[in-house]
Amino acid sequence: MVRSLNLVSLAAVIAVSGATAFAQMPKPITADDHVVATIDGKTVTERDIRLMLPQYNTDFRTLPPQQRAQLMRDLIAQRLLAREGRKQKVDQSPRFAAQRRTIVDTALARATVEGYLEGEGKVTEKEIQDFYKKNQNAFINEKISARHILLKSKKEAEAVLKEIKGGGDFAKLAASKSIGPSGPKGGDLGSFGRGQMVPEFEKTAFALKKGEVGGPVRTQFGYHIIKVTDRTGKEPVPVEKVVPQIRQSLIGQKLEAYIEKLRAAAKVEIKDPRFAISGE
Repeated sequence: MVRSLNLVSLAAVIAVSGATAFAQMPKPITADDHVVATIDGKTVTERDIRLMLPQYNTDFRTLPPQQRAQLMRDLIAQRLLAREGRKQKVDQSPRFAAQRRTIVDTALARATVEGYLEGEGKVTEKEIQDFYKKNQNAFINEKISARHILLKSKKEAEAVLKEIKGGGDFAKLAASKSIGPSGPKGGDLGSFGRGQMVPEFEKTAFALKKGEVGGPVRTQFGYHIIKVTDRTGKEPVPVEKVVPQIRQSLIGQKLEAYIEKLRAAAKVEIKDPRFAISGE
């Protein structure tokens, strides 16, 4: 599992930092891009600006003027520093030679990911639909609204529950008897989903129907009487609303398999134990 997550992380570093932008690039990109500025006669094109953004096809109209100005300042600084580096022959130094390899390898990796995702690894609509059908439970965003009364002992909780079953007002009893911080609000906990409450509380709360009262439930806080006041989202979120999420999951899976295939065909020897990969 750790190895799988590491591979997905590697894919994310490559894909998120550049593959998304590259995948969105209009084809072909030519030198006829719109010229937005010149620096000592050298052109700065819209393409140059876009390549500094996480997503190539960002609508510039959605960017505030300050952000557009900062992009231009950054690009000007980059060009001027690069020119100065050439003057000082920094590009001929051993340090730059080492950096050049990393830069070239990163660019090649990004371009390889782009090509893979546009070809063999392209996510199809059928794959998206199949993934949704197989994993519908993952797209259920069920939430409940509830009140509770927190008491110190089981005996107290059972006595309060008896009052409620006898017609007592839940909110009023919570306000007068609960030792929890929500007591003054009638025990109102608002709306919450799975994983937000302690397991014992969650199990009972999500098993109740709207309007039902359950308990006493023991947690580290004490004994709870729970009333569910509303339930929403029991049905899966429509597929059209989770397409981007599914696409990213499938891209991650495909890239993981692709990198695994490349690793299987390569001979990798880690000489320094400090950089050993657990499980390999």
